[in-house]
Amino acid sequence: MARVREFDEAEALEKAMRLFWQKGYSETSVRDLVEHTGVAHAGLYTAFGGKRELYQAALDHYDITYGNMLFGPMEKPDACRAQVEEFFYFILRAVKAEKFQNGCMMCNTAVEFGNDEQGVLSVASANVERMTSALENALKRAHANGEVRDDLDPVATASFFGSVFYGIAVLSRSKTDPKRIEDTIDMALATLD
Repeated sequence: MARVREFDEAEALEKAMRLFWQKGYSETSVRDLVEHTGVAHAGLYTAFGGKRELYQAALDHYDITYGNMLFGPMEKPDACRAQVEEFFYFILRAVKAEKFQNGCMMCNTAVEFGNDEQGVLSVASANVERMTSALENALKRAHANGEVRDDLDPVATASFFGSVFYGIAVLSRSKTDPKRIEDTIDMALATLD
């Protein structure tokens, strides 16, 4: 008779995600994961596989949770300038509230895993593409609606804004004064006028 799992997998995954987001893959030990999730090593292994597989699951969970929250409004067919501005000001509020103190887990993954080809980096790369496409969608509508300057290139601006976002993520992780981040956002958004 198979044993019934004695822990909530979704809760354990959420806790593991938060620990990986804070410490990164290489600085998080299996012992750290056991202590942080409250799940024995064997339970984590049975549910998720090894540390690498758990990281992949945590990254996928982060991608779905935060990707939908951050990019979803800009992906809608009627998204425009307001959604782009809200995207950046949401991040600023999170920085000021210290909810973004660990930066972006996708950005952290890209930095830590570099040229890794084993799936983990592909999730981070797909996240960058999703964000850029969402920004581009909203900026194209903003351009069509006359909400931005006439000579604005929505594709190039979406790429630029994606780079700004990742810069903010690094600044946030390095505990930069939120005022500098606010100035960065204001300067980036000023390019729309």
